[in-house]
Amino acid sequence: MVTLKKLGDWALGLWVALGMIIGFAMPPIIDKSSGLVLFSRQIGYFHIPTAIAMLLAFAISAYHGVMWLRRRQIRSDALSLAYAEVGMLLGIVATITGALFAKSNWGAYWSWDPQQVGVFVTLITYAALFSLRGAVEDSDKKRNLWAVYAIFGCLTSIFASVVYRRLLPDLQTLHPKNTLFKSDPKIQLALLWNIIGFVWLLVRTANLRARLEMASEQLKELIWAR
Repeated sequence: MVTLKKLGDWALGLWVALGMIIGFAMPPIIDKSSGLVLFSRQIGYFHIPTAIAMLLAFAISAYHGVMWLRRRQIRSDALSLAYAEVGMLLGIVATITGALFAKSNWGAYWSWDPQQVGVFVTLITYAALFSLRGAVEDSDKKRNLWAVYAIFGCLTSIFASVVYRRLLPDLQTLHPKNTLFKSDPKIQLALLWNIIGFVWLLVRTANLRARLEMASEQLKELIWAR
């Protein structure tokens, strides 16, 4: 029997697959005002959506961290952790695709561009936060600390990946600005399609990971109850 959940998963798979086809079929992105090629490889259609989905994941993680502090529901902590973990994976993908982007446009996989450095700092920050969470054995204390970590990590990711680059003069960054708003409508549509797809994938994956985390906690409680 086909359930709504299965239909949703099939729709998600189809959406992401079509997004990949659309991305690889699109021409280079060109700045309307200057006529310059913003990036010449289709990898940008996946790099930008994964980076946006990463930031959204960390923001949702922080939100659920606040919900844990307010309501003390294990589900909130599980969702906060899950979104942070999936956000970390998206950040790794964004870093890899960003390196490919840099190689095709700037001639090197790593150029110490502020945007590249910002995402790298974000990933290092979350790696440290995951380690700190794992070092605490008391469950309530671990969840309380993680809620604070999630908020701190979100603020760090926003500053390092978004604010910091915009505080610098244009010449100090190779990254094009406002690509989603400057480009041809067809290119904007392709980017928007993939952004929706990756955000949809983020939500689905994070919710599955949260369910696994909650099941793991319930299993621990059963073992301790014996």
